[in-house]
Amino acid sequence: MLLKYRNALSAGLCFGSLLLNHNAQSKGLLPLTDTVLNAPGPAAVVKPGDFSIAVIPDSQYYLAQAQLGGTFDMFKAQIDWIQKNQVKENIAYVAHMGDITEHGDNPVTANSEWYLAKTALYGLENPVSIPYGLTVGNHDQFPAQHPVTGTTNGYNQYFGVKHFEGRSYYGGHYGNNNDSHYDLFTAGGVDFIVMFLEFDAFNEDQAGLYSWANQILSKNASRKAIVISHSILHFNPVTGSNTPQAPFNAQGKAIYENLKNNTNLFMMLCGHVGDNGEGYRVETYNGHTIKAFLNNYQSRPNGGNGLMRLYKFSVKDNELSVKTFSPYAKTYETDADSQFTVPLFDNPVK
Repeated sequence: MLLKYRNALSAGLCFGSLLLNHNAQSKGLLPLTDTVLNAPGPAAVVKPGDFSIAVIPDSQYYLAQAQLGGTFDMFKAQIDWIQKNQVKENIAYVAHMGDITEHGDNPVTANSEWYLAKTALYGLENPVSIPYGLTVGNHDQFPAQHPVTGTTNGYNQYFGVKHFEGRSYYGGHYGNNNDSHYDLFTAGGVDFIVMFLEFDAFNEDQAGLYSWANQILSKNASRKAIVISHSILHFNPVTGSNTPQAPFNAQGKAIYENLKNNTNLFMMLCGHVGDNGEGYRVETYNGHTIKAFLNNYQSRPNGGNGLMRLYKFSVKDNELSVKTFSPYAKTYETDADSQFTVPLFDNPVK
């Protein structure tokens, strides 16, 4: 297995034609016709009843191959587990929390890191196609942390509009690239919208982005909304506990304040922040509850050691259960901020 992916890394380093001149492209203006296409397998079947969303945290150290002991096999094990357990866990959707890569469009590393990213993540498309989306983190931008003045050419090369366009779950995108976009799916008898907002801690385009986000959420008001952005919460103040709750960071506070009027918004997901890498926060606005979850394990041993999450939705019981585990290490985390159950919706769906 390891030899196979070492060969993939070598292929990525040699795949020079995929490296774009990052100085020649303004933000995100990679010609959409250049997006890598991939023929997905038949759509994964989601059975009635309880279902799951698989959440992949920051994978940057698995693709950089020299960061804190992280390896590509840890990332690949997550994808393989999702594909192999889609039926058993009734996985309806997969979300990546951003910082897919460590160095974004850096010309020294872009070929290898983005090649490995697509090698792993395209595994969600075959043998069955499981709906999935990715959020752009600061390390997926080049220079990092600049959504407008930086580039996301590698991301749009492999995960751009044309790659997802035409798939039943793909909803649309903001502007002329896929950095911020949304997906639609139905599971457990409930219609959902999942919205991805690009990292923008420097407020280069927050006004335009939030205006678009509000329009889309309003247009899809009948769908339960999950908003995903790379950076929303700090980690829990007490390791191993959700009390006291995790604070918003500046970008997370801005997202919440700008989108909280959408009564269909019930859940926010993020990564980015290391340390203990887990956080949970509940906000109530005008009688409606929004829950925010952080999971990012890059500061743990081996760059995260393959830890990921599964969120189980029980519409019948109105419960949302969180499970944290590593397919690579075959371990589970069972402390109070890694495995817990909270109410799903304010008003249970009958």
